[in-house]
Parts: sequence; C-alpha cells; structure tokens
Amino acid sequence: MEASGQRDQAGGEPLVSVVIATHNRPAALRQALTSVMRQTLQDWEALVIGDDCRPDTAAVIAEFRDPRIAYIDLPVNFGEQSGPNNIGFARARGRFVAVLNHDDLWFPDHLAAMTGWIDATGADVVLARGAVIQPSPAAGDPGTSIFGSGKDGFYDPVTTEAFGSAQMFRRASFDLLGPWRAASQCFCESSQDWLFRAWRKRAVIATMPHLTVIKLHSGMRKGSYLDDSAQEQKELLDAMRAPDALRVRILGGAHEPVRLAASSYIRRRLMAAFGIHSRARAFRRKHKRGAFVDRLRRVRGLAPMPEREPDVSELLDRYVKRSDAGTRPDED
Repeated sequence: MEASGQRDQAGGEPLVSVVIATHNRPAALRQALTSVMRQTLQDWEALVIGDDCRPDTAAVIAEFRDPRIAYIDLPVNFGEQSGPNNIGFARARGRFVAVLNHDDLWFPDHLAAMTGWIDATGADVVLARGAVIQPSPAAGDPGTSIFGSGKDGFYDPVTTEAFGSAQMFRRASFDLLGPWRAASQCFCESSQDWLFRAWRKRAVIATMPHLTVIKLHSGMRKGSYLDDSAQEQKELLDAMRAPDALRVRILGGAHEPVRLAASSYIRRRLMAAFGIHSRARAFRRKHKRGAFVDRLRRVRGLAPMPEREPDVSELLDRYVKRSDAGTRPDED
C-alpha cells in the first residue's frame, strides 16, 4: 500500500479509478470505502464526490489517512448521483473506471475480477453479478434478488439490469460511452439509461458470471438518510472475511427475475432496436420524466430536489441559511 501511495504522489496512473458519489451518509460511506481498502487489487485511486455534504463526510475520509483517496465537495447540492459521478469520470486517471454507490459494498475480489474480465473480453464496459438485499422481506419472499445477468455473456437490452456499483468501463472508451444523463432527463435510473444508450452506440458490454457486489438500496429503506447507522453494511463486511461462505448464503436464498415469454421478449427486443428502452417504458407508465428520483428522496427522508435555476430571492435565502449555520456556536 505504501508503494501505491508513492506511485500516486509521483504522478503515475492507477489501474482503476473508483468513483463514489455521496451525500450526508458518513457511516455508510465509511463501510463502502472499507470495502475498497480491502480489495485484493490495490492499484486504485478513489474519487469521492460530495454533493454539498456536511463536514462529517470529510472527517470520515480523513480517518483512512490514504493518499489514494481524494475528496471533492460540490458547493451546491445537485440532488442525485449523475452529476457527482460525471465529475468523477472527468477527473479519473485510471485505465479503468469503476462506480461504487456509497451505501453498497464490494467483495474483496471485485476489482481484480472485473479488470481481468474486461481485458479477457475486450469489452468497453463490464458488468458484475450483484445481489439486492431487501430490508425486511415479506413472508415467503427470499428477500434477495440477483442482477447483472446477460445473454451469452453480454448485455441484453431487454433483460439485463446492472446498477452503478456493478459497472466498470475503459476510460479510453468514455468518448463513445458519454456521461450519465441527469435523472430529470430520464424515465428510469440514470445508470440503466446509460447502459442502454451505450448499447445503442454499439459499445461492447460484457457480463461477468461472478457475484462481487451487494446492493443495499436506500430507496427501499425508509428514512435511510436520517438514520445513518450502516448496521447492515457492518454485518455484511464482517461476513465478507469468508467471502465464498457469504456468497453461498446469499445465493441460497435468492431469486432471479421471472423469465419473459418468448413473444414478449421478441416484442421488447424489436422496440429496443428502434430506441425504445423497455425499462424506461415500464417506468414511464408509473412516473413522469424525472419523477422516480423525487419518490426516492421522499422515502430516504430528503427534501425535494433542489431548484436548478433559483431566482435571486431563493439564492439569497440559501446563502442566509448557510451563513447562519456557519456562524452558529458549537453546542456542548
């Protein structure tokens, strides 16, 4: 690890740039960064992009005392991860760029497996297999679903789901892939919109048949930004000391999405060929454009999305509140 730090200070490029968007969940961020620190592949840099965070976020990052971790905090809240992630992509120096959501975890062999798989397949993007852990499954529900499967080893625009923490791409391919679109411009998640658009641009997107990601979706956990205990993450990180035993436990109680009938699959695949994303189409039936992230913010206990173009009075109110917060004396 000292060698990695010396190389970084000398200006050498790391093999992998890890981009982590975060907003006021320091306990969860601590666990996500710990899962990066425990990677078997240590040739990385981590770019933590704060979305107008409280000082306790910077304090957590300082705890690690690792020169490979850089922190950039936005002066104004963007409101969702596409903006912070795009800043991380632009700042990345690694041959490969991997995304990690601040409430998710990687198994220790994630980066080693992903870099090997992207080279083996020659892909622009590689997607890991991941498990979504439900907070409190109903009776008869296994509580865990598996995502990231493809078709013959590659992304399928109809059936493949691979959330941000399961994605790695070649930095040299970024001009082809492009940035994530803002959630306000998407019907489904920005991460899924990005994959579909990359597929439409004929990017090679491979799927890796190895479980290396655990997703703890904050949008499934009411008040997750108000009660940032990260107890689930702590317990899972402890279990990762025996990674294959944890994989057995997860897969033994997991389920995959129900297979589509052949006629439904063919119809959706034809729509995809004409630029109609079946996931976005399903979301559009439930939400107007950009409305999904508004619903997630309510569940998480966050205020409504910030105004993109505030007028003078709104700007004044914002700065008055920040000024008052900055001058308020500390309480004992």
